[in-house]
Parts: sequence; structure tokens; C-alpha cells
Amino acid sequence: MAEVETPELDTDIVKRVFVAADGTELDIQTPWVERDVQITKRMRIPLYVNGVIKNTEELAALGLTVREYTRIEVEQAYYKDLYARDAAGDGALAERVRQYKGMLDTLGLAYDSTQDAVMAAIQGAEMEDKDKAALALTMKTVYDAITTNLEFYGSDSPHMDTYTMLAKLIKYLPEVAAEGGE
Repeated sequence: MAEVETPELDTDIVKRVFVAADGTELDIQTPWVERDVQITKRMRIPLYVNGVIKNTEELAALGLTVREYTRIEVEQAYYKDLYARDAAGDGALAERVRQYKGMLDTLGLAYDSTQDAVMAAIQGAEMEDKDKAALALTMKTVYDAITTNLEFYGSDSPHMDTYTMLAKLIKYLPEVAAEGGE
């Protein structure tokens, strides 16, 4: 009997094997192979060697650079954040700083004036004694309210911070949004 050619049977897949990169064939039922595998592990990599920061190239290999800030940039960021947290709340700090600034402006005083200079300006102001007393009391009340706000926003020494930061609180005071504007 003569063999009949069946072209579709000639192209049927009848055997499967694994083939390694070097061309070696392994039986398809081979359960495993040995390979060297890199294992990723989270590690703490020191950024300083003997107290000295690593050089730029070593930092770049770690995906880091060094950013330097000026004193002004740090101040701007600090007060912007402080007033943003205030605005997210009731906005009392900004309002009180505006009030205190207005009273300093009325007295013609610099924003970094000491309490002694403020008291001297009130005493020397041309107004009745009852108005001087009212102004002094109002300024003290607003000043104390600023201290309370700084304490609320996390100041560890709010009395000292009010004293040392008042001029900068005024300097970085956000502008008041115009009401009814387009």
C-alpha cells in the first residue's frame, strides 16, 4: 500500500521543549532551572560618610540632589504656610495682625517697634486720656490674641514668637481679596 501524503499533519506540533539562551533544549516537563536572580531589597543607604555628605554623583545615583534655600525663601514659605492654615480655619490670625498693623500705622510706628516704643507713642499721642487707655487696652488685647493664634498653630513659645515675629507677620500678611470685584 502506498503512503498518502497529508500536508496538514506534517505541520502539526508534536513536541514542545524549553530552549535556553545558549540553545540548550530541555524537556517541556522540566520543573525548574537554576539561574542567578537579582533580588530587590529596601535598604537604608547612608548619605554621609564620616560626617561628610556624599558627592553630587553619588547622590545622583541615588536619585537625589541638594536644594539650597535663602533665608527669605524659608521665611516666605513659613509665613505662606502659616497664613494658609489660618485661611483654612477662621482667618483670625490674619485679621488680628491687620488690626495690630493698623494701630501701629495710626501711631506712625515701625512694625518692629518694641512694647516700650508703643507705650511711649500712645502716651505722646494727641488724644484724650480715655482714648489713650482704650487704644492701649485694644492693642494689648489684639497682641494677646495673636499670641493665642500662634499657640493654636503649634508654637512652642507663643509669647516669644509674637514678640520676635510680629514684624514678619505683618510683612508677609496676605492681601485682602476685594469684595464684589470681577
